[in-house]
Amino acid sequence: MTVMSTRHVYPLSYSGSLILLIVFAICWPPLGVFLFIKNVRFHKDDSAFYLRYRGSWFWAILWAILFFPIAVIIMAIRGADVVEEIRH
Repeated sequence: MTVMSTRHVYPLSYSGSLILLIVFAICWPPLGVFLFIKNVRFHKDDSAFYLRYRGSWFWAILWAILFFPIAVIIMAIRGADVVEEIRH
């Protein structure tokens, strides 16, 4: 019996559509940044960390499309929580 083990786990994972992320990162970088922030997870040991935005992602992404600085201001005002998920 062969036992396989992972030597190194890459610390980032993306849970959204990679194709959309790449397309928007190239065509409209502010929207690509917001998609990345919305769907990225940072892994450390048995925990996964991600941001949970307290407002509506619809409005943040809409403003990222129309006028990026307003989207940043809205995210700063509404706030975001860093969430830790412990994997078993």
